Parts: sequence; structure tokens; C-alpha cells
Amino acid sequence: MGSKMQEPLKINPETAELLATRASERGLSVEDYLKSLLGVTLEQSRMPSTFEEFMAAMESLADDVEPLPRAFSREDIYFPAG
Repeated sequence: MGSKMQEPLKINPETAELLATRASERGLSVEDYLKSLLGVTLEQSRMPSTFEEFMAAMESLADDVEPLPRAFSREDIYFPAG
């Protein structure tokens, strides 16, 4: 997230109360509840500050990805069978 100061959101009291209630029901702060609605995890909301953190974040993206077969080639990408 950027470090630029932004004006706070202006919402009506009923909406603020509803957000607080829904966040409380889930055991979250209002900020974390809003992030969950946006599909943002706490880890994603903070940018890596070092190269090592960046590389660790990139490696974590591949945790659940199956490796490509050894015979996979560039031709398979541009001219798939089928």
C-alpha cells in the first residue's frame, strides 16, 4: 500500500454500525473485515520491504502449482494439441 495520506471514507452511521457488527461476529476488526470482503489477506496488504521478503512471497505463489512435465516445450504453449 502507498504511504500517501488519504482522506478517510465518509459513511453513514447505520453502515458503520453494520460493518462493526459483521466484523465483530467474525472476530475481526472493521479494517480486516473490509479487507476480507475485498479478498485481500493480511499478508497481501503489506508490500515486501526487502528483496528476501519479495523472493519468499514469489516462492509462496508456487507452493500449490504442479511442475510442468519434462517434455513440455515452447511449442506446447503456442501450438497446443487438440
